[in-house]
Amino acid sequence: MPRKASTKKFKNTGVRLEEPVMTFLDALAVEEERHRSFLINRIVREYAQQKGQPIPEELEAQRKRA
Repeated sequence: MPRKASTKKFKNTGVRLEEPVMTFLDALAVEEERHRSFLINRIVREYAQQKGQPIPEELEAQRKRA
């Protein structure tokens, strides 16, 4: 079954990660069958939630801007 097209907007960014961090992300990506970028987004969202500053999902953010 083909994947549904994403309605999320993305921006490319270049980041330098420490080698052990990259190794962890690569192993997690294989284990969870996800891309590194998905995992990084999820980790940042979880961290923001813990800090009391949740990041809204893209669709919710679009509605607020309209």
